[in-house]
Amino acid sequence: MVDKTNLQPPQRDRTETESLRQALGEVRREAQQEVVRINRQLAERSATEVGAASAAEQLALRQELEGLQRTLGGKEQALDAITEECRRLEDVLEDQHLVFDGLRKEVERRDLSLKAAQDEVGRLRQALLDLQAQGSEPPVLDPTSPGRPAAEAPRTRRRAIRLGLWPLLLLPVLALLVIVVWLRADRAPAPAAPQTVLPEYSGPETATAEGALLPGYASTPDPAAPSIVSIPTQRDRLRDGGYGPTLARLPGGRFRMGRNLTVASDFGPAREVEIAPFLMGVYEVTFGEYDRFARATGRGLPKDFGWGRGNRPVVGVSWDDARGYTSWLSRETGRSYRLPSEAEWEYAARAGGRGSYWWGFGLEENRAVCFDCGSAWDNRSTAPVGSFESSPFGLHDTAGNVMEWVADCYQPGYDDAPRDGRARTDGPCTYRVARGGAFNKPSASMRTYVRARFVPGTRLDMLGFRVARDL
Repeated sequence: MVDKTNLQPPQRDRTETESLRQALGEVRREAQQEVVRINRQLAERSATEVGAASAAEQLALRQELEGLQRTLGGKEQALDAITEECRRLEDVLEDQHLVFDGLRKEVERRDLSLKAAQDEVGRLRQALLDLQAQGSEPPVLDPTSPGRPAAEAPRTRRRAIRLGLWPLLLLPVLALLVIVVWLRADRAPAPAAPQTVLPEYSGPETATAEGALLPGYASTPDPAAPSIVSIPTQRDRLRDGGYGPTLARLPGGRFRMGRNLTVASDFGPAREVEIAPFLMGVYEVTFGEYDRFARATGRGLPKDFGWGRGNRPVVGVSWDDARGYTSWLSRETGRSYRLPSEAEWEYAARAGGRGSYWWGFGLEENRAVCFDCGSAWDNRSTAPVGSFESSPFGLHDTAGNVMEWVADCYQPGYDDAPRDGRARTDGPCTYRVARGGAFNKPSASMRTYVRARFVPGTRLDMLGFRVARDL
């Protein structure tokens, strides 16, 4: 077996990377301070030029202003270059994550292949020993027995000798068979991820106090991804006898939200957040579910853009539309439905993993639909919910398909953001946050930590939502 500890980035590399990040950040801050200082000097000199008495003084001040402007231009170019270098460094770090993730998967695949080959060798060795045991004890023949000629004894001995030798001749064949088994295991392509179809509910007519329980949808993930967690699911009964969205009961826990980048971004600073147990929609809210609400409340039906309704994720709904749907569900079921907070959404999307996606760091086929995911719906339309494998939390389409409204008001970064999983509602709330990428957005936009912002009244063909519910 291969020692997987050798595949971890060495401590020295991590230390050097962190030192480089800090150095670039410091240079960038110094350049920004220098730009601010020069701008202040320009403003002061401009005010002085207005009050200059003589033409000579005005000319000297104008020349000084031009020199300062040239210096400012050079500083701004240097700042742009530093910023670009910081972005390049982040890309390099992401590529390193991809390499290590791929190496881990390759080692685990080869370990499985080696174990299978070793098991096959053991089985064949035992079979060989059995054959040798049979060949070393040939039957005793009595040439004096009635009806058996004496000349038959040498022929019987020769047959016994051949029986004892042929297992030795079989050894090269067995060795060749083991090599073939190894090569087949080593070259076998990874199986395509199974597609999951949204099931129809066929449970009893009466629901329990906790709602109608349904089987979980979690399937086996990649070995490098987080392990499967047994997540129970349920649906709450509506007053008209129907059922609400399928919900997964997610355990609470602590996780690291966001990501630290050298260049200032909306994703940081990364911080520890404590999440209480809650219920999360297994699927994005569908047209079928939303249309039921719209007809019951007299709202207009959103456009489906020619892609079909039914179990397609609803799009073209504003933040207020999404919140209105959760309020209606609360009235219909007697439960507390809402939009998930941004922290709850990221916790659910990570599903216990630390990678850029719930399955790891790299983009993989048949995992999601986005601009460059390689699916049949890429950059064309949304996919029916549940078309791709679920995460270890049993959730579908937390990466790609449609962006999802969350409850939070948008603020740049996570400074002063709650650490207990609550939604952030301070500030003017000019924008609301959306998460998860979409069918027409690049794969980088559906990384678990990436954020988007929209005016609450925005209605787009790639913007939908999923629901959360308190226990």
